Amino acid sequence: MWRDIKGYEGLYEINEDAVVRRVDGTGIDGRKVSTHVVVSSKTKKGTRYIALWKEGSRRTYMLHKLYAAAFHMSENEAGRRLYRGFIGDGEAICNVRSTLLQNLNLFEKEQAEGINRNDEILYIRQFLEELQRDMREKNLYEGEFQQKAAEM
Repeated sequence: MWRDIKGYEGLYEINEDAVVRRVDGTGIDGRKVSTHVVVSSKTKKGTRYIALWKEGSRRTYMLHKLYAAAFHMSENEAGRRLYRGFIGDGEAICNVRSTLLQNLNLFEKEQAEGINRNDEILYIRQFLEELQRDMREKNLYEGEFQQKAAEM
């Protein structure tokens, strides 16, 4: 279920997996903008932030804060749900990865039909690499933890 992002209604939406997308419309320069996933970036602490554009201005937001506002929950709860994939069972990562792979397939088909989707494809591939790296780090951490627990 997609919900509008407060202050960016009709421009950006977020879903229950914390995937943000730009909605069909017209850009500030009059170009047609098609619906596409907006890829977030990661801070040094591992939390994610995202840049949104409105009326020619760019503003960055912490992803968990947008998620909290859209789904009416505390920022702490949103952070726990959003990042549980990095410290828990990996469900959040799998959900985001699945959505990104679907969009990647769609954009690659459109690219084959002559629609320029280079930027979107590049961003999604970079995000998928980050998710894969995060899962490796999580698995390494869990392995070290289990080894230390067994030594005790």
